Amino acid sequence: MKLHRVLSSVGLGLTAGLCAAAGAAEIPADADLYPTVLTPTRLRQSLQDVPASVTVITADMLHKFGIRSIPEALRLVPGMAITQASGPDYRINYHGTNVLVPRRMNVLIDGVSVYQPLFARVDWTNLPIAIDDVDRIEVTRGPNSAAYGPNSLLAIVNIISRHPRDVERVFASVEKGGNGVAAATFRLGAQLGDIDMRLTLNHERDGGYDVQQRAGADHDSLRMTRVNFRAVKPFGSATNLDINAGYVSGTKEVPGVDAGGITYPDAKPRDTYVSATLTHSFAPTHQFQVRAYVWTDKIEQSWRTCYPTAMFLPEMFAVYRANPSYAGAILAGRLPTGGTPADDALAAAAIAAIRALGSSATTPTCGTAEQGLEQRRADLEMQDTYVVSEQARFVAGAGVRRHSGSSATYLGTDLANTVWRAFGNLEYRPVPDLAINLGAYAERDELSGSSFSPRVAANYRLSDLQTLRFVWSRGTRTPDVQEQRANWTYTLTEAAPALNGSSTVRLFQSARSPGGLQSERIRSVEVGYLLNVPAYGLLVDVKAFDDELSSLISEKLQLSSFKPTNSGAVHLTGVELQANAAITADWTVFLNYAYLSNHGATNPLETTQYSRHSGSIGTWKGFGDGWAASIAYFGAAGDGLGQSSYGRTDLTVSKRVGLAAGKAEVSLTARRLDNPQQTYFRDFGAANTLRAAYDSRWQVLGQLRVSF
Repeated sequence: MKLHRVLSSVGLGLTAGLCAAAGAAEIPADADLYPTVLTPTRLRQSLQDVPASVTVITADMLHKFGIRSIPEALRLVPGMAITQASGPDYRINYHGTNVLVPRRMNVLIDGVSVYQPLFARVDWTNLPIAIDDVDRIEVTRGPNSAAYGPNSLLAIVNIISRHPRDVERVFASVEKGGNGVAAATFRLGAQLGDIDMRLTLNHERDGGYDVQQRAGADHDSLRMTRVNFRAVKPFGSATNLDINAGYVSGTKEVPGVDAGGITYPDAKPRDTYVSATLTHSFAPTHQFQVRAYVWTDKIEQSWRTCYPTAMFLPEMFAVYRANPSYAGAILAGRLPTGGTPADDALAAAAIAAIRALGSSATTPTCGTAEQGLEQRRADLEMQDTYVVSEQARFVAGAGVRRHSGSSATYLGTDLANTVWRAFGNLEYRPVPDLAINLGAYAERDELSGSSFSPRVAANYRLSDLQTLRFVWSRGTRTPDVQEQRANWTYTLTEAAPALNGSSTVRLFQSARSPGGLQSERIRSVEVGYLLNVPAYGLLVDVKAFDDELSSLISEKLQLSSFKPTNSGAVHLTGVELQANAAITADWTVFLNYAYLSNHGATNPLETTQYSRHSGSIGTWKGFGDGWAASIAYFGAAGDGLGQSSYGRTDLTVSKRVGLAAGKAEVSLTARRLDNPQQTYFRDFGAANTLRAAYDSRWQVLGQLRVSF
């Protein structure tokens, strides 16, 4: 039976069977009926009052179902599209669209964005947090530019770490599995006076796919080390300072960048960050917060490559800059025509230079290429939260971010950008059963101008157990620095043989951004229904949505064709179901299902990450004496251009034992892939898809956790 039929029948049966009990369920007077979330509006709100559909993934859920990475955790989110292009390369976006460079979803760690605005991306395997430090993940499923601005176009993921006072004094975990998967985490928790602290060291390895990339080489492994320190210092009863600092480094194997490569262009990221958040409560109804952070992302990446010597002639570089088709004709041995007199003069000079080389024009010149980069971010933000009355409360704030970067390959020089912002959200209750949220975010970007993202929502309580939700919002994604200011060239050092007496040469191809790009935009309408059945520990969220995306930068940006425009558009509509039930203290189940219609795409690339049906279903059961087991299925239909379907079943069995001063737990997770060979779209022309494969349908992972 197909994925959508399984999930739909189970979901309808579960919901229908329990909805009937909603009106008759007895509700304890002190019951906390709904989870409280922070991410959608920056206000702490019950799910009943939030102007968005939200998925909350707890540390307990990650542990019970054997989930050991943030990307894999997001498979629990209905509508989330996840493509693992290689061991270190995850392409993730809510509702998918363009698989080549997903740029439209913001990611926060403890409220600090890890979205890289210089090159518009999230480096999922380089996130500066160990999975064992995650307390919960709040995913706002829908545009959240009204709260966090551009780049929160489709959704926002907020990874909330464990507070230092909530961790064990000593914690350690080790894990080992197939495909070269291994990890170790060691954490210390301590209290120095009134300061709560934790220090976490984490190292992980992943062998990636067994067959990968164009040459079929097994060279896409990951090795990453993380160090994180967090300390919280109170100053009296009304003020506290939260400091978070960390370092991430490692190696990501890359099978290839260019056709001439003779060594692997492995990437070596090095990230350093420090954030500080000062919170002061003037009164129980009034809180002020100041947050500052600095972040540096560095990537070193170099390799040896060879091309015909003629491709490094300065004359060929000049021809390509003026008229790329002329350069192609010359290298093909044809006389170019149809250009300007200036093009003809440059072509004549290039042809003469090639003839002067003689037979050596076609012999290879080899050198060291690189495409390293460095990004720097500094941010300061102030936020004020005030409860006006029982009917109204608001949050408002402003901030400034300075991000700069350098890359001799991508940018040619150092570039910087300053972004100013202001935001606010008002929750107003004209009557007790109706919550109205009005939110907006305004931003001034030196490169891309101004943007404004409003949101209007109403949550109406049909009863204490049922709520209707209506949301209208607009969002944006700001073009990154590379899209606006690219000056992309490859200079090779240590070239052999030397050209014109120089061992430094430049490849003839180059790319410059035309600039003047506008922000990508979305208009979103959502209708939602929230049901709570305390007698069964059941929480159900259903939403229907209609999203119009416009002014999209859909083109594949590459050296041979760098022509970004705002001509892209796509229309996304669908329905999502999310259900969680704690049937008893030792028995939980979950169900997620998404139906998505991707239509009206003006560029086929906006259909390369798309599944009409996707979802997950699972259950966990405790058996007493420390034994527990869980089983879960994750699937996606894979209807995108060049995209294969995905299906995986996870079975986890664990045993917990008490120690003299702590506890230990051993677990074993077995994963079965429906299709171990995965494809995704890489490019038009030579190869429509890039195939990646594991050597077996089965993957096994064992883990030992000890804490005191």
